[in-house]
Amino acid sequence: MKVFFDTNVYVAEALLGEASTRLIEATQSAGWRIYVSTHVLDEVERVIVDKLGFSRRLAGLSRRRITRRAAAVRPPASRHAVPDDPKDSSILRAALSAGADYLVTNDRHLLSMGSYESLRIVSLRDYLQFLADIGLLRRG
Repeated sequence: MKVFFDTNVYVAEALLGEASTRLIEATQSAGWRIYVSTHVLDEVERVIVDKLGFSRRLAGLSRRRITRRAAAVRPPASRHAVPDDPKDSSILRAALSAGADYLVTNDRHLLSMGSYESLRIVSLRDYLQFLADIGLLRRG
C-alpha cells in the first residue's frame, strides 16, 4: 500500500499531534510506503511560519521528521488537475506520480473529487477509521 499525506496532515501533526501522529505511525507499522513532494515540504514550512506564526525551528523540525519517514517524489508536468482549485493540482500530481493508493487530506477541493483514476482521496478522519477497521489502529 502506498499513501500520500497532504500538507494539512503534517501541519496537524506538528501542532496538534495525536490523531495525525497515530495514523502516520500506523501506516509505517503496516509496512506501507509514505510519499512526499518538495511542494508539500515547502508548504508545511510556509503554513507553520507564515500563516500560523510559529517558529522556523518548529517548521524545520517538522520538515526533517517528514523526510525521515517518507520517500520523495518529483511529479512531472501533467494534465491532471483539481477542477475547483488548480493550486491543489500539485498535490494530486504528486500522489499520482507516487502511485499512491490513498491521498489523505482535509482539503475540501480534493475531497470533493472522491477518487481520481486509481487514487482514493479520503479525509484524515476516514483514513483513521479505515486503519481501525482493518486492525492497524485502536479506536480511541
